[in-house]
Amino acid sequence: MFLGFWLFSLSGMMAQEKDGVKTMRPGQLKTFGKSSFNQGDYSSAAMYYQSYVDAKPKNAKITYQLAESYRLSKDYRNAEVMYLKAYELNPKKNALALYHHATMLKMNGKFDQAEEYYKKFKKEYKGKDKSTYLKMIGNNTKAADFVSNSLKNPVKINIEHLDSTINTNHVEAAPVFINDSTIIYSSLKTDQEYYYLNPDDSTSNEPFRKLYSAAKSEDVWQSGGEYPGPFNKEDMHVSNGTFSHDGTRFYFTRCKRNKKNKTICAIYVSTNEDGEWSEPISLGPLVNDNDVTNTQPTIGTESAKNREIIYFVSDREGGKGGLDIWYTTYDSKKKEYKAPSNAGAKLNTPGDEVTPYYDWDTKVLYFSSDGWTGLGGQDIFKTIGELKKWVTPENMGSPLNSSYDDLYYTLNKTNKETGMFVSNRELKGALGAKEHCCDDIFTFQWLDAVKLEVKGMLYESSDSLISSEKIPVKGAKVNIEMKSADDTSYIAVNGVFTDAKGNYSLAVMPNREYRITTKKEGYLATVKEFDTNGKTKSGIVTVDLGMKEAPLGAIGLQNIYYEYGKSTLTQSAKTSIDTTLLVIMTENPDLVIELSSHTDNIGSDTDNQNLSQARAESVVNYLVSKGINPKMLNAKGYGETKPIASNQLADGADNPKGRQLNRRTEFRIIGKMMPDGTIQEQGDF
Repeated sequence: MFLGFWLFSLSGMMAQEKDGVKTMRPGQLKTFGKSSFNQGDYSSAAMYYQSYVDAKPKNAKITYQLAESYRLSKDYRNAEVMYLKAYELNPKKNALALYHHATMLKMNGKFDQAEEYYKKFKKEYKGKDKSTYLKMIGNNTKAADFVSNSLKNPVKINIEHLDSTINTNHVEAAPVFINDSTIIYSSLKTDQEYYYLNPDDSTSNEPFRKLYSAAKSEDVWQSGGEYPGPFNKEDMHVSNGTFSHDGTRFYFTRCKRNKKNKTICAIYVSTNEDGEWSEPISLGPLVNDNDVTNTQPTIGTESAKNREIIYFVSDREGGKGGLDIWYTTYDSKKKEYKAPSNAGAKLNTPGDEVTPYYDWDTKVLYFSSDGWTGLGGQDIFKTIGELKKWVTPENMGSPLNSSYDDLYYTLNKTNKETGMFVSNRELKGALGAKEHCCDDIFTFQWLDAVKLEVKGMLYESSDSLISSEKIPVKGAKVNIEMKSADDTSYIAVNGVFTDAKGNYSLAVMPNREYRITTKKEGYLATVKEFDTNGKTKSGIVTVDLGMKEAPLGAIGLQNIYYEYGKSTLTQSAKTSIDTTLLVIMTENPDLVIELSSHTDNIGSDTDNQNLSQARAESVVNYLVSKGINPKMLNAKGYGETKPIASNQLADGADNPKGRQLNRRTEFRIIGKMMPDGTIQEQGDF
């Protein structure tokens, strides 16, 4: 697990000058190495442990800790060597080193050797957590084919490294756009290379990260100094800024070592009041547990209730393993944050899922993971959905992803073909020269992006209207859902209201299946499916939809027949229900319907009443069997009490046509189910 959360790796910042290390005794080296490791200063830990191992090369335990320090400080070449050495010194106790050695081989591009050591690990490792590592290996072993295909078919993207006013010798993180030409990011702006960190004092002086801004002028990004506002503190690490959808709330992370020398992060929020940012406050004890880290917030909105959702990263209990993505919802009335929930196994793995970024317009979540199949280290993935419902994440390919760590993918405010990300990849040629110890910020521009929109008009429809008579339905909610390839269910993507001319427009992605649903008070909802398969160029998909006004009176169901004196539905009656009422109920799941059955006047009043009730209940039972909520259905038999035609002619003779009209089944809307579960009668809405 990356305990530093890519925030506190003080690369090049050692606890003492290297010359002083040479004079330290082995016991001191071990003590300082352990302290540096616990503080998240893995570069310093590696320096101390390496000096210890140089003096005592047969200590298997410290050699393993040295390998861990190299891995967490992102020195994968040295980590590869030391994990194997730790295993060879004590194969029984350090069998886990085989797994990490194989992973380091993979990250260094040695896939065939990695597979060999993964197999060796499977045979020799006996730990209780073996199943977790086997899951990780399952993804890792797919990597060779994936990498080969990815390198042969690179995505078309232009990547540029930001200049030295932004990227320093230390870690840069968490860029986020304020507008197209301004960003906020986190950094440690200092020329100092060495620090003394007292291993026995968690409050001792240490460098702290802060929020900075940068602006683009004539296509060049340059740092603009500390980000103004009440966010940075002199005794805490500050990072991971993000704005609410309406721009009135600013979420960010503050982190500090506790008395046990463990770095704990908590999420804070500041509110913009009359142009000024308020003093930040914690999201509360339900979110910010004092014993675990909560960091890297990003903001989304819930489709059904339009609530603000804060997705974030935590190592709290109840996760899928390592670091997971969690979420909490904001109650705007009570101004409080709910108890967090895990975003689920469709998203989180036994590995680490970190640095989420949620795009409001497309409902796409971008994040980094070492648990899904990738090129090595942390790769950037994307998925669509919300809360716990997601499609299978998709690796975004090379060269956006590399064999190192690629993190913090974020998009420009308006031009979604451009954005930024963070990586510790090696730089060569035009990008300069850099080892992979330190995370830097890069810009990107997609060169082959396909921009698609679905547009259309919502209009009133009825059997009597023709196309030239379209009357727009304004102010209707148009929701779009994407079909999941995993289980054919639909996942909410986005929604808008129609304008005064009944028009709407929504962003969609190529090679996907969608459906549109429309809703407005006084109208029956409609549903229409469409797809973007084969759309290889930017353009518009046109989908017009008609909406019928919700009927105030009873509507007769045609061809609802029963055997004489019985209530059992015939097959033709079921077909009629499937093509009429079932469609209406499916498209309008919040409507409460009364199903009524009527008879002519042949037979006793009691018999007719009982028969009509049984027939109405047979329709309700059939609809329930098709998945309709029984709470939305009310069966009512009226017997012969509500004829719509005369059962006799004027001369008193039998009227077969009139009796046939009276033997009918109808439905009418009697109410609407509200979000709180109460039923509102039709006259009230």
